[in-house]
Amino acid sequence: MIWSEYIITVAAPHSRYNAQHWFRYLRKEINKKISKEQIEELYNNKALSAFQRVSLKAAFTEGSPTREHILSLNNKVIPNKLLIARDKYENKL
Repeated sequence: MIWSEYIITVAAPHSRYNAQHWFRYLRKEINKKISKEQIEELYNNKALSAFQRVSLKAAFTEGSPTREHILSLNNKVIPNKLLIARDKYENKL
């Protein structure tokens, strides 16, 4: 199965209402050598929702915030930064 068929038949239906699942599917594909024509073909497919189309295009655009977010999904959280954030916002809740 080529990657575009996988995205259309598996990823798009399973993640239609869950952005984090969709981003995880894209993360698996983002570093592969995919041509712009293949991305455009997938972008124009009616099986994708509007959100999936927009985020697909952003995910394969170098330097976009969406791409950076998708790539950072599996980064480990540094405990000190987590504690600093907790202390900073603890009194505001």
